[in-house]
Amino acid sequence: RRGKSFSLFAEKSEEGLILNEDLKSTLASAFSSLDVTDQYDAVLTGLCAKILDEESPTEDASPIAPTPIAVLDDPIKLLQEMNKRRVRASPRSLMALVDAAVKTEDAATVAEVLSLSRKNGGVKQYGQLQSSLTALPAAPTGRVRCPDGKIRSRQQRLDQLADVPTDERGTEVASALAVLSAGGFCILTNWLGMDDITPFTSTFLTSMIVVGVVDNFYDVIAFVARLAKDKVQIQIPEKDTLPLNLGSGQVTGTVVRGLTRIMSPETERDCQCEAAAFYAAYTLGLPCFAFRPNALEGAVLVAESLKMNDDKSVGLDPLLSDTGLMKMLVWLMAPAAMESSKHPQLIVSDPREGQGLLVRLEDKADLLVSEKGNPVDLWWTEKEGELQDMVKWAYTEADLMLRSNKEVVQELSERLASGAATVGDLVAVVEGW
Repeated sequence: RRGKSFSLFAEKSEEGLILNEDLKSTLASAFSSLDVTDQYDAVLTGLCAKILDEESPTEDASPIAPTPIAVLDDPIKLLQEMNKRRVRASPRSLMALVDAAVKTEDAATVAEVLSLSRKNGGVKQYGQLQSSLTALPAAPTGRVRCPDGKIRSRQQRLDQLADVPTDERGTEVASALAVLSAGGFCILTNWLGMDDITPFTSTFLTSMIVVGVVDNFYDVIAFVARLAKDKVQIQIPEKDTLPLNLGSGQVTGTVVRGLTRIMSPETERDCQCEAAAFYAAYTLGLPCFAFRPNALEGAVLVAESLKMNDDKSVGLDPLLSDTGLMKMLVWLMAPAAMESSKHPQLIVSDPREGQGLLVRLEDKADLLVSEKGNPVDLWWTEKEGELQDMVKWAYTEADLMLRSNKEVVQELSERLASGAATVGDLVAVVEGW
């Protein structure tokens, strides 16, 4: 039975197996039975699958490696033909195309693919929320309509906005490690029976524990003492009378935050922050939606956007403008806005990334030139406090965007937490496929 089935499709010769004409005719017949849309979809999906199955070339694999856009030459040409013939691509083929584009790790290539996908009609949400951002007026007296419907001046709105969270993770982690080391040393000396220094280490270890408990749990201690005052005569002093502001968390706050950073599981937070950044970048039309948000990645994208092709074939608009930079800042601040809305302390996200982008652009100002070769204008360097105002404004815009679309962002977070979602799967969530 197995041999009979084999002879239907192939013949055996001295050179090996050769394909029968019957197989070619069967394949052609099956393919011709599909309508035009299914035919295009099958070919587009197959081309993308081939790219995804290929191993990524190493840096020294070939001295003449193809450019990222050349890798997708066939799928892009096919999609262009589909657009000319007004053939709508299916979500399945577009997901495969997005995954193939992301594999190139090139923002310009991703931008080109998404631009063609928008023209095809299958992608609708990419860049859809660009107009929803409230622009930052150039002058402090410039007036703007706020999300609550009221018209305020730029300065009035800035005065009402929440401050960007601070981040001292280096100091916090260092303090926590120092305390853990000191406590470990004290325990080790006691365990080894080093009688000469054991009294001092025991006293020091006990003092650390008492200070930590009193500083962080004084309200609980006072509450329990009040409940047991009829049975135990204990006089608890008022919190404001304690030395060094004990009981307020100020003495050991840095250490506690450092311990939280070291010991807290970050998987859920990490997925939430990645989902926020993905959603912000995708809906604002930034081709970096598949990349982890950081100032360096943002600066590279801004520089690339200034070097568009002369034929305008790359769907990446120049980002060194007030609108473009605001989109970049919203992308960078989205993780911090997401995490601060759910947790009192930032662990995964870094609120300094927005300011870091602007500082990097200042440092590389001599390398940034416009499409026509002219030096660019870094307007925020001309006004004192402009950089901080831009970051604060972007942080608020990111927070409003995420709160308004929390259901989609939550679903993105759950997909990421599953560990099996591709970028194409995440795009499908945003697009509602």
